[in-house]
Amino acid sequence: MKKLFLGLVVIILIGVGVAYVQLDNIVKVGVETGGPETLKVPVTVESVSLSPFSGKVAIKGLEIGQPQGYGEGKIASVGSFDMKLRPSTLMSDHIIIDSIVIDAPMLDARRIDGKTNFERLQQNVGPSEETAPSNITLTIKSMQIRGAQVAVKNEGSIKVDQTIQLADFNITDLGTDEKGLAPAEIARHIMAVLQPQITQALIKAGASDKLKDIASGAEGKLEEGLSSLVGKLKKKKDDQN
Repeated sequence: MKKLFLGLVVIILIGVGVAYVQLDNIVKVGVETGGPETLKVPVTVESVSLSPFSGKVAIKGLEIGQPQGYGEGKIASVGSFDMKLRPSTLMSDHIIIDSIVIDAPMLDARRIDGKTNFERLQQNVGPSEETAPSNITLTIKSMQIRGAQVAVKNEGSIKVDQTIQLADFNITDLGTDEKGLAPAEIARHIMAVLQPQITQALIKAGASDKLKDIASGAEGKLEEGLSSLVGKLKKKKDDQN
């Protein structure tokens, strides 16, 4: 009887171990299938590592392709993304994140025939279905962004191809009140730090006001797209419950 019991324990532990290992692959596949389905562009990720009990998430080599009509390459990429959140808040509408570290993020803003690739990506995502706005809020205790770059390209009467290296920065205490902040509001806080750097770099490069508008437009479309995407994901979650 004891051997039978021990055998069952071993089988259970092996099963848990296999499920734990496979969880990373499940999320990786989910990103690479759900991402293109929502964004209508290729999405790939090199690796995903999850620790459900500690709340640690690590993603390496995330790449989001350019929308149709904007050439080859990536509209956005991230070298690595490390996050520590509180697992107990995942099932609620207020998710608490203790830390986020983003290494080597890259945004590639392009304008062709008067329209930017971020506008096109926003069209791909589309507005969230006819539902009330998402009530998901976030609290982020600390967010570090390191080695960020923004590429700005304009094809028209004024041809420019400029890559801007941004300074590293750390934002703390986002949405630390009991209600938190909406994801789009978090994006605004981040872009409020990035935008002055982008504008200053473009001024030094002698870029025209029209080109600066491309970078500003990318900011607005990032916020709109994030709001719409969160709304869609929230609806999908509610439909599954």
